[in-house]
Amino acid sequence: MSFKCVKKFENSYDRYVVLATSDKIILPEYLTKENKKFVEEVIKKNAFTAKSSEKIEITFTQDKKIINLSIVGLGELKKLNPKNTRQYIHDGLKDYTGKTLLSFANKELDNMDIVADVVEHINYKFDKYLSKKKEKFLEVEYLTDKKVPKIIEGYELAKISNIVKDLINEHSEALPPKVLAEKAVELGKDFGFEVEVLDEKKAAKLGMKSYLSVARAAFHRPYVIVMRYVGNKQSKYIHGLVGKGLTYDTGGLSLKPSDSMLGMKQDMGGAATMIGAMCALAKMKVKKNVTCVVAACENSIGPNAYRPGDVIDTMNGKTIEVTNTDAEGRLTLIDALTYIIRKEKVDEIVDAATLTGAIMVALGEDVTGVFSNDNEAAKKLIEASENWYEYFWQMPMYDTYKRYFKSDIADMQNTGSRMGGSVNAAKFLEEFVEGKKWIHLDIAGTAFANGGNPYYNRKGATGQVFRTVYSYIKG
Repeated sequence: MSFKCVKKFENSYDRYVVLATSDKIILPEYLTKENKKFVEEVIKKNAFTAKSSEKIEITFTQDKKIINLSIVGLGELKKLNPKNTRQYIHDGLKDYTGKTLLSFANKELDNMDIVADVVEHINYKFDKYLSKKKEKFLEVEYLTDKKVPKIIEGYELAKISNIVKDLINEHSEALPPKVLAEKAVELGKDFGFEVEVLDEKKAAKLGMKSYLSVARAAFHRPYVIVMRYVGNKQSKYIHGLVGKGLTYDTGGLSLKPSDSMLGMKQDMGGAATMIGAMCALAKMKVKKNVTCVVAACENSIGPNAYRPGDVIDTMNGKTIEVTNTDAEGRLTLIDALTYIIRKEKVDEIVDAATLTGAIMVALGEDVTGVFSNDNEAAKKLIEASENWYEYFWQMPMYDTYKRYFKSDIADMQNTGSRMGGSVNAAKFLEEFVEGKKWIHLDIAGTAFANGGNPYYNRKGATGQVFRTVYSYIKG
């Protein structure tokens, strides 16, 4: 176990860490008077003021044992919030391994959820295919006066985040649609939600022709994954979740360049995100009813591939002119949306998808785009992100964007202008929500990090967004 809370502590740690604010550096009570005085003198001599992410390390002896003390700066108390507190703790701990006693100097900042989240985040590594595995980890005993619950929310969600990361980091040949469905079934058993898997014959009977067109040429066959969590039998209200489940995307006949194709194992990031949300809701026994749908498939090439110029049918009944086979995610999502509305009878929907490169042009890699037909719902979801190291921004949804997907030969076409591309895609999806309250999250930038973000500073899956979806539903 990399994290646990303690009331009392052993006197044998590799390191002792104190998280202090710059307003006043309060030294821990476990230091003797002589050592407190010594530490104060070292702090003064080094002009250490506990600015954010600033750190000082001091070694001395106490009770005939060597004490390696680190004081990590959090900056001004009044400027702290859950996001930057995570960042500063991360900066202070990220290079440490071994058994560590950690405490806040300011008791009012005592927050086991944040500390547990940061520790688990630091320890994560996807080394499944490395011959040399990570051997040393950060093991934190967190000194707290608070009552420790049986289930620490931050710690449990951090462990679920590792599941989300593992799913996204896994290479596509090891995680085709069938295996993703099997993983969902396993997780349902582990966390306590029901999973039903529909093969392509069942999907065809349901009329999911748009989704099956995308999957047509792939060697690995498509599967629809339906997850159901019932947390409140007295309520008929059902929250709906939809995740884009492209386990690999070549671009189809509108073939991607090799460099762009290299990262396409992550194109099922929306599916992993929503599977994570289901795990979190079930683990924390949230008293809400939630159904999640993932239309999992590969977008491949071959003699049976769907083509630019084809007109395809949808479960909704609308016809789509295919103008670009690399705009495939929206074609799978629209049938998933129709299915969850008509067959699962959900009352509102949140979908997550690595949908457009345009959202990264607009917002960069650190912010998720929020699109909705209900401004209050969008505001509520953005507010739900405040406790997590996740950033969201609401994008415009004006009807003028609809002109971009008009077709001369079908009800719609699947691509429009490159200008406002992420909004065009969202407006396309909106045509299939049938008036339900709906939020679309474009996570193309935030599902996978390239090393530039100071918190998500290792290349790979971030495990973001599912926590915010969980908090939004939890309310």
